[in-house]
Amino acid sequence: MKRLIVAVALTVSAFSVYADTWRARNNNGGYIILTARDCPDYPNKGLRAGYSYSDKGNTQSFCWLVIDNMVRATYRDGSEYTYNPANFEKVPPARQG
Repeated sequence: MKRLIVAVALTVSAFSVYADTWRARNNNGGYIILTARDCPDYPNKGLRAGYSYSDKGNTQSFCWLVIDNMVRATYRDGSEYTYNPANFEKVPPARQG
């Protein structure tokens, strides 16, 4: 149930004028970040921009959307990942930017 609620919140916030940022810990000591910005690789397609970084500072960009209550990310290198939305937390506004 939490996954469905977070998936809906991610979908709704992605289209909000006051965009939210969501994050989840990754396996590399960093975070996976979902933003509400349009994905520059596919403008006007409904995809949003995101990125992932490690504790060593390596950063990878991706486009994402919610499909079947899961976050689907396609990285620029062509790899695809599916993330459980229940793992994401909303970043407080003071920490955005």
